Amino acid sequence: MFQTLDLACPHAAGPSAGAILGRDLPPVYSPQAAALVQGSTVLVTGAGGSIGGELVRQLTGLGAARVVCVDRDEYALYRLQLGLTGQAMLTDDTMILADVASGPQMAAVFAEHRPELVFHAAACKHLPLLERAPAQAIVTNVHGTMTVAALAARYGAAQFVNVSTDKAANPVSVLGMTKRVAEMAAARAARGVVTLGASVRFGNVFASRGSFIETLAHQISAGLPVTITDPDMARYFMTIPQAAGLVIEAAVMADNASIFTLDMGEPHSILEIVRRYAFLAGIADPKIICTGRRPGEKLGEELTGAGEVPLPTGHPRITAVAVEPGGQADDLAIRSLVRAAFSGAPAGRLRSALAELAGAQILEVSA
Repeated sequence: MFQTLDLACPHAAGPSAGAILGRDLPPVYSPQAAALVQGSTVLVTGAGGSIGGELVRQLTGLGAARVVCVDRDEYALYRLQLGLTGQAMLTDDTMILADVASGPQMAAVFAEHRPELVFHAAACKHLPLLERAPAQAIVTNVHGTMTVAALAARYGAAQFVNVSTDKAANPVSVLGMTKRVAEMAAARAARGVVTLGASVRFGNVFASRGSFIETLAHQISAGLPVTITDPDMARYFMTIPQAAGLVIEAAVMADNASIFTLDMGEPHSILEIVRRYAFLAGIADPKIICTGRRPGEKLGEELTGAGEVPLPTGHPRITAVAVEPGGQADDLAIRSLVRAAFSGAPAGRLRSALAELAGAQILEVSA
């Protein structure tokens, strides 16, 4: 029933994900997913990022007629096109420099290209930075998602898929709270129109841009001590191709009423990953420094939140949880939050409003 697709995937050098994680499952697609993509015009936001770029590669490999790539980072678009074509002329109108939080910019993109499928991977994701900059997190992660989802509905896209994170389950950080609120917004945006929406949660993506693995690789190769925040910390991991492939597959199941979680296997000890990586790199006893947990960090992540019950789907690596998108009062509260972020409201006020919307508690951790 499911088929694999052999796609070239130029990711980080060093010990392989399979060697580190003990599993390296290839992307798999149902015939329905392949048929959904083939011949379609597809829009990918955050296309210059690790997940966005891999989505572009896989969608192209599955026969999309046109993949429109949006990112606010011009160098990321340069690197994407260079990897895709061996050239980086950036004259192709499918490479678009735009910010998902800009309604006029994104409306122009939708009006020109009329995408049938929309994969929204653009986000601010670095937890410590967002703890200090909640306004930017709200503008990009919440308002940007609302903007893209509303335009997907307005311009008649068949499916809208929002890339979320396990940090949205029982969130305690600004990152997690903004992504949880974005899930709520995505679930409501398509209500009453033909567009089908979904959010997809997964954990850490091995060797993604700006990830722990990138830091680890740099420190090992430079002969530096390896820094971790807490020796008891554990995280879910999957590879970039796995994550992107399952996001594409989830588009088939979009129903406006579910959040999809991906098969992440068992959580991995960060300390053990460091030791395994160092051993495979030829270092028997790496120096490890524990710096202490940062504000907003959990020792372990969860894929489902309190009251969320995982349900099987037709895909062996995807489960679903029902989402409560909230009512008109939540819509008004989200829009009020966005206005406060744009107007420069104090960080403490923004965190409190986020926590209330996301049903969260702010986790205070000494650095």
